[in-house]
Amino acid sequence: MSDEEGVLRKRVRDWLKELGIEPLNLKIYVQALTHRSFARQINVQSRGNEQLEFLGDSVLSFAVTSYLYKNYSHFAEGRLAKIRAILVNKKTLSRIARAIGIDQQVLLSENEEACEGRKKDSILADATEALIGAIYVDSGIKFTVGWVLERYETRIENMINAPQISDYKTYLQEAIQADYSKLAKYKMEKSVGPDHERTFYSAVMLDGRVIGRGKGGSKKESEQDAAKNSLKLLYNLDL
Repeated sequence: MSDEEGVLRKRVRDWLKELGIEPLNLKIYVQALTHRSFARQINVQSRGNEQLEFLGDSVLSFAVTSYLYKNYSHFAEGRLAKIRAILVNKKTLSRIARAIGIDQQVLLSENEEACEGRKKDSILADATEALIGAIYVDSGIKFTVGWVLERYETRIENMINAPQISDYKTYLQEAIQADYSKLAKYKMEKSVGPDHERTFYSAVMLDGRVIGRGKGGSKKESEQDAAKNSLKLLYNLDL
């Protein structure tokens, strides 16, 4: 083992212990943190963490679904499905990744580093799923579900207790403000039809780009519809 490998293994082991994980097979955790760009850079015949990501996605879904079933089986399946979709989407996973420090641990190629890969939600979310897959392989389903729920239980309860969305514009602005510290803007694109039966078309803009479009019988309705569609696209909500 080279000095560089030894430093990496110690760093990962120390980080895992901070997360309450005693690794039996440290190699699989290093694999979970290996982005495919890094694997290619060092000529490893591997897809990096993609297979563990595939596994972790299912384990995460099982953990969240089991918790919802055991605690909220009186809810309609449609509502449970919406809650689960938000909890396992890229945005939520990337938040958890930053909270546990994956953005500091993931192994990226020099080119991906230059492209600020440590800030990309997709890379962080994938690495989080891969980590969950690695924990499952190393420690089994019972430990893994417990570890996942430590990070998710409060989020689940917050969502369960959240009011139903009625004002999509306000909900969207609060979400964007929290995630991007920016303001969404609305643009009337066109209106068609006779005066007594016009249809209005609006777009939601963020940093000068369209993030969602909508239509309605008034400007206000079209903006609400555009906000609703933006929430669907940005956060995978089934509204």
